[in-house]
Amino acid sequence: MSKLNHDVLYEIFQNLQDLINMTYTNDPDNLNKMINYKEFLRSQFSCLLVNKNWCEVMIPFLWSNPFKYAYKAHIKSSLFKIIISHLSDNSIKLLKDENIIETNFQKLKLSFNYVRFCKYLNDIHYICTKRLLEEEIYKFFISECSSIKSLNSNMLCYTILKYPGANISLSNLYELHCITKDQDFYYGLAQICKSIEKLHVVNDYEESFGVVKLIEMQTQIKYVFIDGCYVECKKIIQALDKHVNSIIHLEMIEYSTSAIQFFMKKLINLRYLKVYNGYYILEKYVIYFNYYNLKEIELCKIFSLDIAINIIKNTNGNLWKIRIGCAQHYYDKAKEYNQMIHKYCPNIKYVTVFLNRDGTLEELEKIFIKCQHLEAIDINEGINYKYIDKFLNLLLELAPLTLCKIHIYDMSNCFDSDESLKLFLINWGHHKGKKTLHLYSDYTNIIRDIIHKYDINLKTLII
Repeated sequence: MSKLNHDVLYEIFQNLQDLINMTYTNDPDNLNKMINYKEFLRSQFSCLLVNKNWCEVMIPFLWSNPFKYAYKAHIKSSLFKIIISHLSDNSIKLLKDENIIETNFQKLKLSFNYVRFCKYLNDIHYICTKRLLEEEIYKFFISECSSIKSLNSNMLCYTILKYPGANISLSNLYELHCITKDQDFYYGLAQICKSIEKLHVVNDYEESFGVVKLIEMQTQIKYVFIDGCYVECKKIIQALDKHVNSIIHLEMIEYSTSAIQFFMKKLINLRYLKVYNGYYILEKYVIYFNYYNLKEIELCKIFSLDIAINIIKNTNGNLWKIRIGCAQHYYDKAKEYNQMIHKYCPNIKYVTVFLNRDGTLEELEKIFIKCQHLEAIDINEGINYKYIDKFLNLLLELAPLTLCKIHIYDMSNCFDSDESLKLFLINWGHHKGKKTLHLYSDYTNIIRDIIHKYDINLKTLII
């Protein structure tokens, strides 16, 4: 019965953690979900105190990724002492002799082999500050961790594949950053690792035979991050062809012609797309874009709203997030873009809108009427001051009750006086059914000044 209880508890906590992590990963901008995430973490710590059985169940979860909080000084110090206490007496003597740790350091009495539970080593660099210390700790982690999911990029500078236990601890690797020119490392990793799903490629080296082999050997890659593709990475692109049906997440920075041709034409199951720096290459090939499963798009520094308009037209109403950033002199299609939102995106929750051209406000009104799941709007750049009063009235009168987050990039030139914003803030707080408003701006001092100036007491506003 005790074994059954242990297994049941483990399954419950695993499912809870998977659910929280998935929600937080998919929507990190949602402040409410972030708060729930932090509460969940606190509740995990309290579970340690229930009894021995609960403690044994929770330790593996808490130690699967302990370094993500190591940027905080007190946590870094505690983690450092615990990690060092795992090392052998010979390793500790070496570190003392090299003045890396204090000569009077005493090993802690440990209740568990905590290192054995570590899976995500992305942020381990916070506790490793010197090369000799790094090498000793990396060797120990490779030998002790039963199933490493993600490595720190610093680890790739060492011969970790030759460390004892590497063929076991790295066999279930889930995420990898390919950023070095040591192709022999990737070729060697390809021989023992077949389960990478999340791949980051910083491509500044054309002869990437090791990375190509690694990609070819994986079962299914789902998440792809491409950076620095001014180098024509045709071989890497050809290797990714094996995974066109499994790739659901794509982010690109400084992409090449071969990369955009491949991704635009073949990734039919894509759910998330982020493109940074939308040069004419993307505009040229976006006509091939027919991704009916697409749910989120982020286009940063694009040259034309035509790109976003064409993408939205070729989706199937599944989009729930659209985030756009482009220079102001490319806003000629702002009205048509806003129109595409209410016409093709009935399930939208987060959307960038434009309110700096004639007709844009009328299209926003239709968005409020037709998009009843809307939670957040992002207003790129500023709002034409002629529209501000009507915009604030629309928020109060027609915005769906789900709407609770508004980001206005530039509020400095929106208002002729404080009166409009003052009345809006007061009326929002008195409006029955309105949620707490999260109001963001690069000029939040404007909002704070009005609140203090008029002594507005608002429990329904977060800035």
